[in-house]
Amino acid sequence: MVTQAGTHSEPILDGSCGDSQRLADADRVGRAMVQEAFAGGTPWGGEDLREYVNRLGQNLARASGSRQNLTFYVLYDPEINAQAFPGGYVVVNSGAIGSAESEAELAAVLSHEIAHINACDCQIAPRKNLVEFLALVPALALVSPVGIALTAGTGLVAPVTRARSRRAAERRADRLAAEYLVRAGYDPRAAVTMLARIEHEGAGEPGTRGPLATHPRASDRLKHEEEVLARLPLPELVPHDEAEFRRMQKAVRDYDELYAQAAHRRLPGREPVLPPLSHRPPEKSLP
Repeated sequence: MVTQAGTHSEPILDGSCGDSQRLADADRVGRAMVQEAFAGGTPWGGEDLREYVNRLGQNLARASGSRQNLTFYVLYDPEINAQAFPGGYVVVNSGAIGSAESEAELAAVLSHEIAHINACDCQIAPRKNLVEFLALVPALALVSPVGIALTAGTGLVAPVTRARSRRAAERRADRLAAEYLVRAGYDPRAAVTMLARIEHEGAGEPGTRGPLATHPRASDRLKHEEEVLARLPLPELVPHDEAEFRRMQKAVRDYDELYAQAAHRRLPGREPVLPPLSHRPPEKSLP
C-alpha cells in the first residue's frame, strides 16, 4: 500500500474522492451549500481579506499535496470556526481571523479544513437522484458537514461525511493539519495555541447530549495535538508576511468593534455573542 511518510501505513490522503462524475456531483452540492450558507449569513464584503485567505489556503493546499481544486471564502461571524463542504469549498468565519494571533494560527485553521477535504470526510455518498439530495441542501448547509469547531450533528449529515467516526476524523484532521504546517514552513505549535484559544472561548465544547455529542472536546483535541507535535520532525521555518496578516486581523477587529458599539453588544469571549447582521441577498453564483 502506498503510504505517507510517518503515517503508519495510512493511504495517501490527497482529495482523490471518486471518479469524475462523483466529483462533479460533489462540486454541485458543495456550491449549493456555500450559497445557502451565504444566504443565511453575511459574506465578507472586502476583497482584500477574501483574496488573502484564498491565497493562504491555496499555498497550504499545495503543501498538503492535495489534488482537489479548493476555494476559500470568508463569512462574517465572530465565532471561531471554519467549515469544509463537498467539492473542495471552505468557508472560514471572520472570528477565526480576528482571534488568531499569527498567520500560523490562521494557517492551522485552514489546514484543518484542507485535511478534511483531502481525507474525503465531507464527500457526498453516491446517489441516483442528485435532485433529491440537492433538496436537502438548506438543512445540510445550516448544520455544516465538518469544521474546526463542528456545529453539526443531525442525521442529515450522514450522507455528506464518509468518516465512520467523527471523533476519529477530527483527530486525523488535527494531525494532518500539523503536518501541513510543517511542510509549509509554519511552526506547528500554532495548532496547539489556536486549539487552546478555542477551548478558552468555549467553541466546539460539546455537552453530554446534542449536536456536538460525537465531536471531541477541544481539551481532548489539545492533548492529542500535543502528542502529535512530539512525533513531528523539526520544521524548517520560512519567513511569512506577518504585516499583511496584521492588516487583515485589524480589519476584522475594527469591524467587530464598530458593530458591537452600534448594537450595544460585546464580542464573543467578552460576554454575549453578537446577534446576526442583516442578511445580504445571496449571490447568484460563486466566482
